[in-house]
Amino acid sequence: MMPRDTPEITAVKTFFDLISRDRFDEAVDMLAADVLYHNIPLPEMTGRENVRAFHKGFGIGTSIRADWKITRIAQAGNAVLTERMDLFTQADGRRIVLPTMGSMVLDGNVITEWRDYFDLASFERQAAAMKA
Repeated sequence: MMPRDTPEITAVKTFFDLISRDRFDEAVDMLAADVLYHNIPLPEMTGRENVRAFHKGFGIGTSIRADWKITRIAQAGNAVLTERMDLFTQADGRRIVLPTMGSMVLDGNVITEWRDYFDLASFERQAAAMKA
């Protein structure tokens, strides 16, 4: 028998589900105002609105459809760990497929820390091919 989702796991699943249903702003609203975000290997940033601007700068929620599929999820204390397949699709159907590991720390249903780990070279190669 599978254990039931904890409130923290449910919140993280809701976050990624909102993104995948083109409700990006609602998802970002689940972040603490002073959230720590580290999209490793890029520099850290702090603040919900900085995270929103960073993703919108890539076109997420506007010209790029994000579909971030959780393949595995686990919890240790108030930290939820995810293994995902992040898909970024342009209107013409061209797509970036990016395996990603993530860690989110929650205070209740609010995400206070968000770290993602991915291969930047793979992302850059695929992004360049989309522009060609």
